[in-house]
Amino acid sequence: MSMILSQTREQRGRIDLRGIIPERLSELDLSAIEQLPITADNQSVPLSEFFSVRGNPSDDLTIVPGNNRLDYIGCLMKTGTITLLGDAGNHAGLEMQGGKLLIKGNSGDYTGSAIQGGEIIVQGDAGDSVGAPGAGMIRGQNGGAIHVKGRAGHRAGECQRRGLLIIEGNVGDLAGYRMIAGTLYIGGSTGIHTGLGMRRGTILLHQHASILPVTMNHSGSLPLTMLSLVNNLLRYYLTDNAPTISPDHHVTRYVGDLACGGMGEIIILQ
Repeated sequence: MSMILSQTREQRGRIDLRGIIPERLSELDLSAIEQLPITADNQSVPLSEFFSVRGNPSDDLTIVPGNNRLDYIGCLMKTGTITLLGDAGNHAGLEMQGGKLLIKGNSGDYTGSAIQGGEIIVQGDAGDSVGAPGAGMIRGQNGGAIHVKGRAGHRAGECQRRGLLIIEGNVGDLAGYRMIAGTLYIGGSTGIHTGLGMRRGTILLHQHASILPVTMNHSGSLPLTMLSLVNNLLRYYLTDNAPTISPDHHVTRYVGDLACGGMGEIIILQ
């Protein structure tokens, strides 16, 4: 049986769950876990103040939230699995290095911010700045995979350096803003300024963007053999919803952002 943390009462503000990760909990007994400090309503309190703890300490952790104001779930996680049976707050999976975070609901802003490894799956929608750098950070997603099955807000994939970011639904403005490298796939519609300031990396759009920066250079319609490699990853995550990409499939390609000497690419799959 996995370990289960269930929120037992509401809080006025937010709860910071930094440090409540599988590799730490698996080494403690239940009484010690209950006394771990968390921040709730800007005060340090023991975990048992807001959560019941049951099950066996292991690298498999289930969290049952009482609302969508639990922040920093899975922050700095290296191993194991966290399953959240509801909505997450902000900064879920911040700087994750490994393991898996499964959110069976929606997530707030900065989901997967600066993730370095591991896997985050959001079965609902995500807020602004998925994978983006937080305050004082330089780089966004630097590895791993983030998969949002619903929509996402503005600035998804900002400063992405490595890794794979998949958003099946619509996104807001500035997707892939200042992108450095890595792969961003968007299955729905996009807002304005997609790819603005990108230097390298690949943005895959299932449908044509409404407005692209004028500094993205259209380089024609052509087949790209490299897409067969990306196609395998998309099929793994998207299964039946993956786009059909054959070796002779022609796509529309844009290169830029030329305003900053960029050599990134936006590929329209349809």
